[in-house]
Amino acid sequence: MSPLWLKEWPKDSAKRAGYVDAVFRRVAPRYDRLTHLLSFGQDRRWKSTVIGLLPSNPRARILDLATGTAAFPDLLRRAGHQGTVLGIDRSQAMLARARVKCAGMERVYFARGDLNAIPVAPAAFDAILVGYGLRYIGDLNEAMAAAHRALRPGGVFISLDFGLPAPAWYRRLCLAYLFVFGTVWGVLLHGKLDTYWHIVESLQAYPGQRALERALEGAGFTGIAIAEQLGGISVLARAEKPAEKPVEEPAVAR
Repeated sequence: MSPLWLKEWPKDSAKRAGYVDAVFRRVAPRYDRLTHLLSFGQDRRWKSTVIGLLPSNPRARILDLATGTAAFPDLLRRAGHQGTVLGIDRSQAMLARARVKCAGMERVYFARGDLNAIPVAPAAFDAILVGYGLRYIGDLNEAMAAAHRALRPGGVFISLDFGLPAPAWYRRLCLAYLFVFGTVWGVLLHGKLDTYWHIVESLQAYPGQRALERALEGAGFTGIAIAEQLGGISVLARAEKPAEKPVEEPAVAR
């Protein structure tokens, strides 16, 4: 049973966008610290694992959806990646932090955009990354279809996000942990109890990693792998857009 103080996650897209915008205006200055604290310091290691799952091409064009404060672009450059990186986020406050973090990095760009309507050309990228952004998508099926269109043949989609553990008792325990510690850090970092309650609110409405797997499959992805961490409360997903098959020339009768 959820604490009575939690709000129902907005079903209306406009209300949800307004709520999310307000949340991230508030949390942007402390966002990096919060992800470190809530994950017991594992967040950066998990994100480094994501970088290791990318194609070996150091000049691959990468789209970072829900880029936030640019954790992935920063890690990409530290890992020696030299290709173009476009980070998209709908929060101006988060993008401001991202631009400061990546100031001076060549071919790293940022733009405001919504995950529910990915503003890029078809077949424009070799890889798509999403860090903690799937829960803010209104329709997973549509979003995964859009991601598939944005990738070149042979491209990869990789997501790191919260998940929903299968055992009900463990799922309740994890949500209770996120609620309690989110409340504590909300007070300590921002002086407000409800600063991070949106994490639990969004998770209660999120369909989970099995729904993500079905959405990826329905969009046409192959090689889908879902890796659950910490019993399923953290999930790493990877999928591939099939490479184009070479066109066979018709046989000529002799």
